[in-house]
Amino acid sequence: MASLVAVANSYRMRRAQVTKLRRKDQNKLKEVLSQKRRLSSGLASLERKREATSRYRDHIMQLLNQALAQRDSLGRLRTAAEERLRQEQDAKDQLKQQSDYGGPDEKAVAVERLKLIDDKISELRAEIKEREAAEARLVNTIENYQREKAKLDQKLRKEIHAKPALIEQLKTSTKAESALRPRVLSLAKREAQVGKTLVLMQKKLAQLAEKRRKTKRKAKKKAKTKARKAKHKIVKRKTRTRTRKTPRRKQTKRRRVTKRMARTRTRKPRRVTKRKTKRKKLKSRQRK
Repeated sequence: MASLVAVANSYRMRRAQVTKLRRKDQNKLKEVLSQKRRLSSGLASLERKREATSRYRDHIMQLLNQALAQRDSLGRLRTAAEERLRQEQDAKDQLKQQSDYGGPDEKAVAVERLKLIDDKISELRAEIKEREAAEARLVNTIENYQREKAKLDQKLRKEIHAKPALIEQLKTSTKAESALRPRVLSLAKREAQVGKTLVLMQKKLAQLAEKRRKTKRKAKKKAKTKARKAKHKIVKRKTRTRTRKTPRRKQTKRRRVTKRMARTRTRKPRRVTKRKTKRKKLKSRQRK
């Protein structure tokens, strides 16, 4: 019994040690798995951000290229309008010279043509102003697109540089997981085996304790029955002695009385005979 208790205590201590190690490694595994999940989610979010940033950068680049193309076209239209304006101004100067040296009919025709040229010049100047204003707006938008493109390029560089570090951390966490998971499983198996053996030992101890209790109960019952039997025997003896003493005394008394009567009856004649013989012997001696 004592050896079984010692073995059960040793198994209990072993199970406590194994559970301690298993919980420690399990907590480490949980931390590694949570870190791995964070890293994988971080990589996925980083990839999504990089893709979104690259798409937005491509969109900005497209808008920037469109703005640059519009600026170039506006520049070409502005230069063409300036060239037409210069031509119209030259034509106007020539008409003024012709009207100065020509006749009245020629002057009237020149005046009409000057009015048309002035209208064209005003239209061209208005067109040039519009082109210049649109070109200025496009310059501002181009500058904004270029700044946005620079920001996006910097963001993409940061994301590209951050990805290898996350991948390296993910590799280390996967290695730690591959090392910790079998240890946790083996410790769990050991814990289960020790628990099973401990349960069996506890069952055996319980059975032995039950047997001991039963044997103790049986011994107590036997002792009680023996004591009862002994008490019953003593009581029986006492009752027997009490019942037998009175007749035995009477019988002994009667026997003694009868013996005495017999003795007295037998002895008296013997004494008489002895005396008679003595008297006869005395008489015979005296006669002689």
